[in-house]
Amino acid sequence: MPLPRVLTIPPTAPFLSTLARVLLDGRLIAGFAPGASSPLGLAAATVFLPTRRACRLFAEALLQQAGTDALLLPNIVPLGDVDEDALAFSEDAPVLAAPHATAPVHRRLVLASLVARWRAALKAGEGRAAVAAGPAATLALADELARLFDDLSTAGVPVSRLDGLTPRELDPYFEISLEFVRIARMGFDAYLAAAGLVEPAVRRDALVDAEARRLTALGLEAGPVIAAGSTGSMPATARLLKAISRLPQGAVVLPGLDLHMEDEAFSLLIDPIQGAPDHPQYGLAKLLKTLELKRADVEPLAVGGSRERLLSEAMRQAETSDLWAQLPQRLPPEERAQAVDRLTVVEADDPRQEALAVALLLRESLERPGEMAALVTPDRDLARRVVSEMARFGVAVDDSAGTPLAEAPVGRLARLIAQVAAEGWAPVPLFALLSHPLAGFGLDPELKGEALAALELAALRGPRPRAGVSGLRAALESCDPDGFRGADPRRRLTDAALHRAGLLVDQLEAAMAPLSALAERRGALPLPELVEAHRAAFEAIAGPLDEMDEDPARAALARAFRAVGDAAADGPELALFDYADAVSSLIGDAMVRPVGERHARLRILGPLEARLVRVDRVVMGGLVEGVWPQQGETDPWLSRPMRLDLGLDLPERRIGLSAHDFVQAFGANEVVLTYAGKVGGTQSVPSRFLKRLETVLGPDLTGEVRARGRRWTAAAAALDVAQSVPRATRPAPAPPLALRPRRLTVTEIETFLRDPYSIFARHVLGLQPLDPLDAAPGAAERGTALHAALGTFTGAFPRDLPRDALDQLLAHGRAAFAPLAAFPAEHAVWWARFERVAAFVVEFERRRRAGCDVIVPETPGQLDLPLGENSFRLAGRADRIEVKRDGTLAILDYKTGSAPTAKQVASLSPQLALEAAMAARGAFRDVPPLPVSEITYVELKGGAAGGEEKPIRYKDRSPTDVAETALSGLISLLAAFEDEAQGYRSLAAPQWQGGYGDYDHLARVREWALGGEEEQ
Repeated sequence: MPLPRVLTIPPTAPFLSTLARVLLDGRLIAGFAPGASSPLGLAAATVFLPTRRACRLFAEALLQQAGTDALLLPNIVPLGDVDEDALAFSEDAPVLAAPHATAPVHRRLVLASLVARWRAALKAGEGRAAVAAGPAATLALADELARLFDDLSTAGVPVSRLDGLTPRELDPYFEISLEFVRIARMGFDAYLAAAGLVEPAVRRDALVDAEARRLTALGLEAGPVIAAGSTGSMPATARLLKAISRLPQGAVVLPGLDLHMEDEAFSLLIDPIQGAPDHPQYGLAKLLKTLELKRADVEPLAVGGSRERLLSEAMRQAETSDLWAQLPQRLPPEERAQAVDRLTVVEADDPRQEALAVALLLRESLERPGEMAALVTPDRDLARRVVSEMARFGVAVDDSAGTPLAEAPVGRLARLIAQVAAEGWAPVPLFALLSHPLAGFGLDPELKGEALAALELAALRGPRPRAGVSGLRAALESCDPDGFRGADPRRRLTDAALHRAGLLVDQLEAAMAPLSALAERRGALPLPELVEAHRAAFEAIAGPLDEMDEDPARAALARAFRAVGDAAADGPELALFDYADAVSSLIGDAMVRPVGERHARLRILGPLEARLVRVDRVVMGGLVEGVWPQQGETDPWLSRPMRLDLGLDLPERRIGLSAHDFVQAFGANEVVLTYAGKVGGTQSVPSRFLKRLETVLGPDLTGEVRARGRRWTAAAAALDVAQSVPRATRPAPAPPLALRPRRLTVTEIETFLRDPYSIFARHVLGLQPLDPLDAAPGAAERGTALHAALGTFTGAFPRDLPRDALDQLLAHGRAAFAPLAAFPAEHAVWWARFERVAAFVVEFERRRRAGCDVIVPETPGQLDLPLGENSFRLAGRADRIEVKRDGTLAILDYKTGSAPTAKQVASLSPQLALEAAMAARGAFRDVPPLPVSEITYVELKGGAAGGEEKPIRYKDRSPTDVAETALSGLISLLAAFEDEAQGYRSLAAPQWQGGYGDYDHLARVREWALGGEEEQ
């Protein structure tokens, strides 16, 4: 029997090009040289490659090596995608019949249902707390359970092996999880048998084994059969490679077998005790054992170089690392220098700088004629950043992975629709839905924009309206533009705008009707109904979905809805809120690749895809621990010793695969290694592969390759450096007199004194700050409710208190606080405080009314002040004015916060003093012009005491003196602003250092204040 034919191509040789060349010139299979024979010769061969992308690229490589534009290609097949037509005529034809593989989504939902029922069945003290709750966590556990079932099927472990598996000194959780895995495995197998299905891994392995038997039976008739690029990580694939290697015209070509390692070190890789599954050669060592070959039996198809020897040393396992002591003899410095002649290491400050440096590297490759470059990384965040940075150069990059459907615009819209229904039409998700560019509702875009702007002002900003469409309609109906004070933005709403907003709400209600009907039903709902209603709502909002749509994202979403809908009957029941939380997981597996022209010379590849792809410059990005290699994830179902007992791969195996990917990519002509020094604001740990490489290189060569990288970080930093501009100065705009305000309220005077720029922005520019979307009630709403309660109570009893004064006051309070009932937590806290305030106020009223004739609450007033040829109107609303029996007035103001001190009242907080001056001149309605004998603040914080009186007193000044001084000071201030040269200065006398107001962003306060502005 001839020796199996197994060959290898080193990392520094272009794999597919080398394979195509040796296939055409006859060196791959003895007696088969299609390049020198008839054009039909090549078509007789079959070539197995790891991925579909590798198959496409190999076809291009054959055309390039043949030097022709047309060629009869061999049968190029991805490993795992067995030619079922060929099997139909073999003895294994029954394999093609049922049972077929269950769909991945179907299996996922079935297992999710099992996981959900299992967690619900666990008692509180028996491990329930250890099992993550929620739909997303349930789906994640179902995915891990499916991965475990695949591992068991791939390794040929029967369910009976689980019976004898005893956790050894482990967390009790694993005993519980093992029992569930055992039951779930048997139950799922029974379910599949009843449905006439098998697991995908079982079906795949059956087909691969059948193909191996078919090729073995054909023997010479199978013709030339080549399997290339696979490491045989799955046992069934390894068996197929073994069968191909023993065919008369068969050959197996391994990627990057290390021929420089010592034989003892190589054999130690798969030692049962000292094995190294995290080594890049671990998989190939296992494969050679399956092929029953020694490493010396493998023939190289190309000559390696110093790079291979360098990587062999850098990646050696810990058990043989003592040989590094002999490194100068084993790998002389000059050979190491030759190996890194075109190596660069880029240490960026953060992920953004790393992405920009990578983009510059790719952009430079376009300047070199014919050069092809690729970013190879498992970090999808880095890939997206690079695509974004390349857009500034007007270059679209071929990103092989694409975008997850859940993150594509149609996916985000689907998520928003479910979220809006689940959260009772909350303003934030509702605004995001209505403003989504794909949410057309069948309306003209311009009209929809106007309707949304009106709805936003009338209903979505400020405190949340009632849940559902009824809340939006109530907000629109109660929106009376004429009822808003001052320059409130809602005053600009017209009847036509409100009507358009109502039409938009009508369209939204009709579109969301299927999901709204489900929202009215409480508890868990059948998944098929949720999926059907969700799809109906999406199509009503954004148009019908079609799996043949030209837009790949819409087509992918249509397929996702169909797949989930077909399997939903076996999925778990979910509440609408839980379904909205699970949408991303349900549809997120599909990937959407952009449509359009992409630069063929620039690619972004995952490490697995990059194994066989050859480019001139490769940038390996994201080389930090936890990214490349990825963090070894612990199996949530079986512990490490349990997996070891079953013969399943340990988490380190993934590190070994990442290491092999790293070594393969390292073979490009030019290699750039990049990583970010900080990720997420914390110091990152460079990849162990990079640290091993630098250990072998030594400090001098390491410094050299890092020095090359600093060129790119410097270029990235310089790219965004703009010409220096003068630092912003404190603004003090000086508009014409005709534009300056002629009316202010007493509460605005303090703002005028402290920050004149705010007066300019509000009254000259007419800018009004908008309330946040879905704003929780704050101090303003609490103050409004409290003032309303006290005002209506005092207005109802202006002279004498009723006997049930406390009950009456609480009744007025309930009415005033009713709008806050939509916020139960805030309402509960504030109402408890108001009850304490009410008890204080009743006692306060009994004391005060002994010396009062009448109390005038919440009374408006205005006073015209002459200013040369012009006049100025000072307006205000006094919280409480008491007409005292001694013929004087007392001015009181309620404060839910801290009251100003006497010193502040006399300087920069003159509200109460100005009200006193106005009252003395008869400016307030229903208040006679009398001298003011008292000005008092009443703090009503609702603490233990309920409240506190804080009269404003001065040693040598009466309230009248303070009032007149405040009024004269205001007149002087107003007179100063009658000069057009006087500007409205920003933050003239701020109360708090660093306390920014509504207009400080417009005044660019952070630019000039934090820069240490000079004295003015």
